[in-house]
Amino acid sequence: MTYSPLEPTSRTGAAAFLLVYCTLFLDNVLLTALVPILPEWSGATAAPAMLRNGSTLSLAGEVGSEAAAAGAVLGARSAAQLACAPLAATLTTRVGPAPTLRLAVLLLLAAATWLSWCGSSVCAAGGAACLWCGAAGRVLQGSGGALGGVAGMALVSRAVSPSRQQQALGASLGAVALGVLVGYPLGGATAALWSSAAPFHLVAGALLVNFGLQYAYLKKPEYDKPAVDEPRSTAWRDCAQGVWNECGAGAGAVFLSTSVMAALEPCLPLWLERRFGAQRWELGVVFLPDSVAYLAATSVAAALCGGRGLRAQRVALTGLCSVALGGVLVARASSLGALAIAQAGVGAGVGALDAALVPALLARADSLPHAAALLQAAASAAYAVGPVAAGAVWWAAGFGATLRALAVANLLYAALLYRHFHERPLPDQRGSEDGKDARGSGSELLPLSSPSP
Repeated sequence: MTYSPLEPTSRTGAAAFLLVYCTLFLDNVLLTALVPILPEWSGATAAPAMLRNGSTLSLAGEVGSEAAAAGAVLGARSAAQLACAPLAATLTTRVGPAPTLRLAVLLLLAAATWLSWCGSSVCAAGGAACLWCGAAGRVLQGSGGALGGVAGMALVSRAVSPSRQQQALGASLGAVALGVLVGYPLGGATAALWSSAAPFHLVAGALLVNFGLQYAYLKKPEYDKPAVDEPRSTAWRDCAQGVWNECGAGAGAVFLSTSVMAALEPCLPLWLERRFGAQRWELGVVFLPDSVAYLAATSVAAALCGGRGLRAQRVALTGLCSVALGGVLVARASSLGALAIAQAGVGAGVGALDAALVPALLARADSLPHAAALLQAAASAAYAVGPVAAGAVWWAAGFGATLRALAVANLLYAALLYRHFHERPLPDQRGSEDGKDARGSGSELLPLSSPSP
């Protein structure tokens, strides 16, 4: 795509970056604020089912059924995000990133308002309608999240100079980490202090302010300008093939590593509630270790890689191995302290992988919106499939078997990714003017075994 980046010192460029950052932050606060509230929502349907059966269910079966119900609600958001990823890339290239971002904020505002209504009215009466209401709200959020993620990355790429593009894209990942970090305790604490609708009221108010600021600051013609070389007709196949060749292997790594965190969302709160008798506020705090580790890992990995392909490859492989080890340790945790360490390993691994691969892949892509859509689709697929599959596998085989299977999958993929990097290593982009001058020259591609210059 052809973009006209602004100077990094531009005040409007800085404002654009901050508004994108805030949008991604609020999307992920809304994403995770629901997690500690779900045991109450899913439990509303589990108890009547037990009474109707007229029999005593085992603890594992009861928890597994609730995990499957919670997983279905959590997965609805990412299923919608996955389905809307191609639409997000098309709107961003044909309409422009700023209008697409404003539409994304409106959809997120609608989702927060809907979920607050669910928490204050529908779920007060209990029943299956509670989960259906939550799933509908998550679908709205997924649609807005898809548009916001792709349009936000495209807007950041226009708002900064090419020499700082990787730094800006990497910094935007901090919004995801910070939103996840804030969302879990915000949802648990505000629901315990006031009501299950309270966290969604707060997010809705913040999104409304964000929407107004976008109209005030995103006035540059470059922000509304469509891409001049939008592929059409048969060129779409060539574009899709090119994006897959550039980012396909990285998308697979994002999918598998994110699947571990996605599997923990419906399972871990219910497992802790039954095994350790955790209170509602503790269900939110329990996700702090992986959230803090993710935030720290994204910052450290982005600084460590510094645009160097060899370092990014090594950090990505280390991240996959850390996710696998952390998943095994979570399943074997016998205390809250051991669980916190294991969760930190998972969060740090996912954060390191994201910070190492995503900026490098986006910065060198010929079609940034479509590359961003592919990587976002990989994460969305993990959050769409992961909660539902994890809840079902836990129901059938147990919590430990679920995480061990995911750990093995991550280790196997790490070996495949290592081989892929030998065949198609990431280029060393330090010092390049546009982030693409290292592509296409075999002498400049760095194998894993080569020393970094």
